[in-house]
Formats: sequence, structure tokens, C-alpha cells
Amino acid sequence: MTTARPRRGLPASPRLARPSLLSCALLLAAAPAAAAEPHVAVASGGRAPAPSAPPPPAAPGPVEARVALSRGAAEEVSSVRLRRLLEIELPDGVTLAAEPVGPLGDRVATVWVDRPTAARLEIQVRLDGRAVVRRQIAVSGLTSDVAARLVAIAASEMIVAEMRRARAPRRPPPPRRPTADEIELASRDLDALSVSAGPYAAVVSGGPRTLGGAGIALGVRRLRLTESLFARLLATPSGDDAMRWLEAGLSGDYRFWLTASWRLSVGAAASIASVRLPAASSVDGVPDERDTWSARAGVGLGVETRLGGPVWLGLTLDPGVVLRPAPYRDASGAAGAVEGAWLGVGLSLATERRSPPR
Repeated sequence: MTTARPRRGLPASPRLARPSLLSCALLLAAAPAAAAEPHVAVASGGRAPAPSAPPPPAAPGPVEARVALSRGAAEEVSSVRLRRLLEIELPDGVTLAAEPVGPLGDRVATVWVDRPTAARLEIQVRLDGRAVVRRQIAVSGLTSDVAARLVAIAASEMIVAEMRRARAPRRPPPPRRPTADEIELASRDLDALSVSAGPYAAVVSGGPRTLGGAGIALGVRRLRLTESLFARLLATPSGDDAMRWLEAGLSGDYRFWLTASWRLSVGAAASIASVRLPAASSVDGVPDERDTWSARAGVGLGVETRLGGPVWLGLTLDPGVVLRPAPYRDASGAAGAVEGAWLGVGLSLATERRSPPR
């Protein structure tokens, strides 16, 4: 006898093929709970979850209004009536304090009612320590109730206006500009290029004693120390002691400002010169020679005053010594030499151009 085998893919028992009523009820009960459960995303790849948005800023707290009346204002309007009317007029976000005084705070509006004259009442409002605002109301001929109503309306409007001003973003104050004195003081240490020219005279202890002419100088100033290249052409009157002195040199000086328009300078200078003696019969022991060279060094003391803008007028005292004597013989055969002490005096007109500040 052969036993019938069940077909493949079909359940062998009808209990396994059909779900029971109890299992269906459990599935239906679990479905809403699964739908209500929030979906949690799990970060993969080791990345941290995205940061949450910052919470919104907290809204400012309510404003507390404190009302006080002077003795004269209390004779014109009733304090109790004014407080009742003001409590009606105040907008949302403003509460009326029970007492005119209280602890200090940032959200406090102080209202002061004064009576400067018999016909006027003055209302003063101050919020969050800002500047006091004032408004005057004419109460001549008005009843006490009408005057209290006008004061309550005006005080409410002033508090609302101050609240709007407090909420408005404050503009940063403009940067303070330096004064003219501060600019001038800072410009003393700026780099500058200067050009000066003017007459110059010198007295030499040996040889031709008086020289006169003009000079020019080009200088660069850095940190109040000026290095200059200068050139001068000097000569003596014609005659047996005629001489031409053409020099070029280098000088350095430091300036001290006394005021914005006066300054002193102290420095040193050295130069080399081409010397020509047209009336000499020999120079440096060479017959019929007229030209030679010399050198000198000295210190410089000067004072300058500002004529206007970058233009300065200066007076310089230039004592020194001739470093290389230049011996010569004049036409009569008498011996002489350009040597000894040197004292020069110069008058200069200078202009300078300063570099822009960094």
C-alpha cells in the first residue's frame, strides 16, 4: 500500500498555511507602534552626526514701568488715577510696578512727572540707562482727570518709542581721527627726501681768508637722522689772493623738534675740494701750477623754521678744519698756504617730501 506524499512548495499542514486570528491581531496592534517610532539614522563610515542648529536667542523680558510724581505734579493730577490710566495705555510686554522704586535692572522704565510751571507738566522717561527723554504738556484750564489722561497717553508713547530705540541695532561709533598735532608728531619719524639750496660764506685762518658762494644739498631722512650729499662753489675776490673752491661732500645730522615749526640739528660733515689759485706762481712746489686739491671736516649746528607746509628756512653754523693744506707762492714769490681753521655760515631754503605712513 502506497502512502501519498505532499507536493513540493505546499505546506504539509493547514495550520501552517493559514495565519490564525490571534497572530493577525498582534500584527495589526504592532503596526501603529512601529509607524510612530522615530526613525534614527545611524552614521556609517565613522563620521560624526551633523551638529544641531543653535537655539534661537531668548526673547527680552518684559519692561517694568515705575511711575513717580513730584509734589507739584501730585497737586495737579491724582497719582491713583494716573496709574490706572497708564496701566490701560501701556502695551503688551510692559507691566506697571506697584511702587515707584525698586531694585536696579536692565528692563526698567522710569517715569517721572514734574510741574516746572503752573501751566505745564513735564514727563521724563528713561529706559535701560539710556539718555532721558522729556515732553511737556500744557494743562492750563484742564481738569485733573483730563490732565491725567494726557499724561498717561504721552508717557505710554514715550515708553514705546524708547523700547523701539533699544531694540534697534546700535551703529558702532566712527573711528576717531587723529588731530593735527598727532599727525605732525607722527610725521617726524617718517622717511623723507629733502632738497635745499642757498648762499654760503666761509672764513679760513690761512691763505685767502674770505670765501663766498652758494651750495645745494640732497638728503634722505630716516628716523630723524638725515644723510646728505652736498656741493658748493666758493670763490674770493680777484687779486693776489684770488681762489676758487669747488667741493663735494657727505654730511649727517640729527634733528630735534622744539615745536611744530622750529627744530634744531646737530651733525658732522666731510668734503673734498678742487682748489684753483689763478694768481699763484706755483702750487704744491710745482712752478706755473694753478690747481690742487684739499679736504676739510667739521661739525654742523643749525636751526630751522617752517615757512609753510614742507618748506623750511634754515641757518647753519659750520666750524671745522682744513685737513690737507695747499701750499702756494703768489706772483711776488711770497709763500702761503690754504690751511687752518674753517668757519662757515650758510642760509638755506629746503623742501621735503615725506613718505606716506604705513
